[in-house]
Amino acid sequence: MRENDERRRRGLLRLIPGLLLGLLLTGCSALERQHEALLVLGDLAAGDAPSRLKQRTQTPDRERLAYAVEGRDYVADLYHPAISRRGSLVLVHGLTDEGRRDPRLMAFARTLARAGFTVLVPELDGLRDFSVGTREAQGIADAIRHAAAELPMGEEGPALAAISFATGPALLAAMQPDTAHRVRFVIAVGGYYDLTDLLRYATTGEDRGGAGRRAPPPQSDLRWALLRSQLHHLADAEDRQRLDIIARRRLGNSEESFEAPDSGVAGLGPEGKALYALVTNTDPARVTPLLEALPPSLLLQFDALNLASRDLDALTARLVLVHGPDDRVIPISHSRRLRDALPSRQARLFAAGGLGHVEVSSHWRDAWTLWRAIYHMLRLGETDGRNR
Repeated sequence: MRENDERRRRGLLRLIPGLLLGLLLTGCSALERQHEALLVLGDLAAGDAPSRLKQRTQTPDRERLAYAVEGRDYVADLYHPAISRRGSLVLVHGLTDEGRRDPRLMAFARTLARAGFTVLVPELDGLRDFSVGTREAQGIADAIRHAAAELPMGEEGPALAAISFATGPALLAAMQPDTAHRVRFVIAVGGYYDLTDLLRYATTGEDRGGAGRRAPPPQSDLRWALLRSQLHHLADAEDRQRLDIIARRRLGNSEESFEAPDSGVAGLGPEGKALYALVTNTDPARVTPLLEALPPSLLLQFDALNLASRDLDALTARLVLVHGPDDRVIPISHSRRLRDALPSRQARLFAAGGLGHVEVSSHWRDAWTLWRAIYHMLRLGETDGRNR
């Protein structure tokens, strides 16, 4: 890990002269913000190691926060900057067992706080235990409501940042009637758009939404992570238990050939067998009929979270999409299609080669695009993103 961090720092140092030259050539009055974006980029590269941003800013305080919205109780971490000059930001973690205490998420939250955001990171059970559903959209909407009412500069409305599979629930939260006008802008890192196409990519490698562009092969364990995320919709407790054992074993041994029959499959009920057949399928043409054979409760949640089947007109906030072209979990075609589904100039996509899925790579080969994305985020933090 330390060796990777050192490679990141060395790679960034090699790119700094070019970035500084770019700053000088812009000739605009936002040189201070441009320099700050470079410091933020360096801090992301450094991780927990020293950086110039760390040297220039106080370490953000982290507070465990309990709050309630209309009788619904939540816990969150709140990161306090020395000066809250960019208002509040709700940061939503992706699928991770560690939830709001995922070390990568905590490092990102601290960097955002050093940049002047008061960062609220709610704990969302469905994203932590891989049972994501519409309740996560409710939880994110409640976090927006709490931030708008209680956090610094709340009257201006919070920003919203979502990681990976949290993108769908986050956008649904930002489109509710009483939240749509409150969210200043949304940042989506490695997010999805069409769940059917995502399932097809994860299980067969075909990126049907790629418009002829070749996608890299999916991660070998992706299908098993998706299996875990759907188990809670099965009515049969024994099916849930059997498939959970299979998914966890496969996730722990991603090199194992999935074509070999899993022990326990023969004992599955009809719903369990239908879900297992979907995640082990390798034929792109069979994805739709296999999906339609799933239990109605699963299909209902699937459709509710599928942005491709939703009317996005209620989304008024500006959208900042950051996606790695070589993403092997969610292809960049999803961010392209999400951008194109919105009115012109409402969404902006930064195709950052320095990203894998949501992690910054060690070579930093596209630091310029990441710097531009950070600069754009910092600028929106200083303005009403809906009017710029």
